[in-house]
Amino acid sequence: MRENLKKRAARILEDESGNFAILTALLAVPLFGAASVAINLARINLETAKMQAALDAAAYSAVKSYGEGETAADATDAANSVFFANFGQPETVDQIAPESGIAVATQPIQVAFGAVGVETTATTTYALKYDPLFWGLQPYTIDRESVAASMPGREACILALHRTASRAFEVSGGASVDTSGCTITSNSNDAQSIYLSGSATLRAECLYTAGKVSASLADLELACGKAVEEVAPIADPFRFKKMPTAASWVSLGGCGQNFVGGGGGNGDCNGTGKTPNNAPDTYRVELKPGTYGELEIKGNVFLRPGEYIIDGGNLKFTSQSVVGADGVTFFLLNGAQLDIHGGATFQISAPATGDWAGFSIVAGRNNTAAATINGNSASSLTGIIYMPASREIQYAGNGATGGECVRIIAQEITMIGNSSFKLDCKAVVANNAINNPGAIRLVR
Repeated sequence: MRENLKKRAARILEDESGNFAILTALLAVPLFGAASVAINLARINLETAKMQAALDAAAYSAVKSYGEGETAADATDAANSVFFANFGQPETVDQIAPESGIAVATQPIQVAFGAVGVETTATTTYALKYDPLFWGLQPYTIDRESVAASMPGREACILALHRTASRAFEVSGGASVDTSGCTITSNSNDAQSIYLSGSATLRAECLYTAGKVSASLADLELACGKAVEEVAPIADPFRFKKMPTAASWVSLGGCGQNFVGGGGGNGDCNGTGKTPNNAPDTYRVELKPGTYGELEIKGNVFLRPGEYIIDGGNLKFTSQSVVGADGVTFFLLNGAQLDIHGGATFQISAPATGDWAGFSIVAGRNNTAAATINGNSASSLTGIIYMPASREIQYAGNGATGGECVRIIAQEITMIGNSSFKLDCKAVVANNAINNPGAIRLVR
């Protein structure tokens, strides 16, 4: 019996077809495993490449939208739309729609906005759980990141924010405007977005507009050679700055009727001194920072450094006024209006420190009142005039050859006199720049 078993075993071992079957069975498992790994690696690499490309497109979209004035939330929504339009529905995800049982991508990408030096950045990230095709392999998480950065373009001295207005920026008549070294920019997409006509003269680094330039000036000089039309609009660069709030009104009762509107004589002038009834010609009234219902300056008045909030009334310099205001910001809140007459003599400079350093005149973001700023040859206003909702600013500088450190932002801007703007104003405007959109690049 034992001998028979030995012979049968020998025959089996000697049978080559049986050896092949056994070896094949033994090799099937590792071959199947290797094939599974190779297939899944290929699919993972494909999903990873698709995800990276989609994140790059989303980051580009986010920083572009954000730079053109969209809120962070809206720019994030736009970036998600771009991402999923490019990425499509991933083949395998870890979220399952309970109603249908179909695999769907329900988690949005993460978008973070920041800054690196002078660049605005958008960082997009996404992670996805990949379930292998074959049993026995562990799930794998794919995660990628993309960072896009927007470089600032040329600096603007003047920015008209209105998106559709005709003649959002206008120079006409006999005005003479010189913004050599910085640009004039209009966000309007109108065919006459920037309007230049008459005997006026204009010199500028360049003109930028989302629409077109209509120019028939006899004297137009652009350092860039030709206006740049149909470009992306500039977002309000200061749209996130927090406005102050009005407080109790400062009394002007004792400040002298010849010095301020509503002022009386022979009384205490809001804590700064006693104004005599018959003040000599050389007398000067001093005012202190605070909230004023209105402020009409009629004589020689000095404003101590700080914030002057005009709550609903007028800020007015009459033709006989002489105003000194060093380190001062005027805030026009609750519909307050600005009227600076041509005969007024003023020396106004912005503060160098504080939340609103570099700003001389600021209007609330819901204040649509038009404004007129005229001066004479002895007047000077330096700093940023920021009236983002004002339907129009009519501005006339003092025509000084050396120019003034002024930046203007409003819905529409009309130059009505001789104005010269300096480019190198970083110290005066506290490094608050208004820049046209520059190139967008992928950082990583």
